[in-house]
Amino acid sequence: MTGSEIAVRPIPWLDASGPEAEVVVSSRARLARNLQDVPFPHRADSLQSERVFERVVAAVQTTPAFRDSTVFDFELLPERDRSLLVERRLATPRLAKGSGARGVVVSRDESVAVLVNEEDHVRIQSIVPGLNLPSALAAAVDVDRALEGELEFAADRRLGYRTACPTNVGTGLRLSVQVHLPLLVWIGEVKRVHRAVAEMGMVLRGWLGEGSRAQGDLYQLSNQRTLGVTEEECAKLLERVVRRSLELQRDARDRILATDGRRARLEDRLARSWAILRSARLLSDEEAAACLSDVWSARVLGVGPGPTLEALRRLLVGLQPAHLAYATEGDEPLDGVRARRLREFFAEFPEPGTDLAHLRG
Repeated sequence: MTGSEIAVRPIPWLDASGPEAEVVVSSRARLARNLQDVPFPHRADSLQSERVFERVVAAVQTTPAFRDSTVFDFELLPERDRSLLVERRLATPRLAKGSGARGVVVSRDESVAVLVNEEDHVRIQSIVPGLNLPSALAAAVDVDRALEGELEFAADRRLGYRTACPTNVGTGLRLSVQVHLPLLVWIGEVKRVHRAVAEMGMVLRGWLGEGSRAQGDLYQLSNQRTLGVTEEECAKLLERVVRRSLELQRDARDRILATDGRRARLEDRLARSWAILRSARLLSDEEAAACLSDVWSARVLGVGPGPTLEALRRLLVGLQPAHLAYATEGDEPLDGVRARRLREFFAEFPEPGTDLAHLRG
């Protein structure tokens, strides 16, 4: 697969459905591993990094999940392609901005990927739509077990897997769920979620994980503890945290609708965002994401006809800079292309009313 081919493919983890789909986008499992008797990536020299890359890629391509896979060598890959893989959550900003021998092997359906020479030698990840941590974990574990037959991973009998970051020692597992929390953001209570999840050993991060910011009111909920706890225990605890976040989001909805002043401000915000999407000539990715998040909120609240949640999720990803660059011809600025595409998309829908009074109680 080339960058241009990937840019036009549907993203499988955006196909969330069910009652949680109004908040939950996807679930991800990631396992950190390092090769025995080789320095961690930040200590390895260029020759060692090259050998690790070659060994890991060769091993990954022998596993059943990676038949007909694609190897992206980041030393050779243009910046636009690296950014595209980050936008599709197949790579991390750290991997994209790094140096030396590094890259990612992506399965044919993009459901699993192995990042090589990021913070650790090997990072196995699986992303599935909706709230389905057991499925994501099972897919990552299958790849891990297959690779253990080809590679010797660094491990300690007492502590578990050795990792570059001490917080990953043990299982090396990071589970995360991408969630949409606009109403909590709007009433200024995202800090309440931060505190609530921290008390349960979890963390709330930006939409691309560690070091990123929330965009379009999208966040990642993930575990912090990897030592002295099993993978299954992590999955069960994180699911409880996600469901608690769903409760807080719905509580925020009820509190907004129960107060005339808050409801009026939300009605105004929804109307403004809809108007921007239907008429703006220039839109940055951040501004477009904010407006699309508001339309998502209106859809969840039942305010008039509008795009499906799946369509809104696909717009949020597909209108990011790297994706949009592949769909652009000529010298038209990306902000102009983005605005034009949104005008064309939303012209198909009648402008909804934004009166939320009928939802009160």
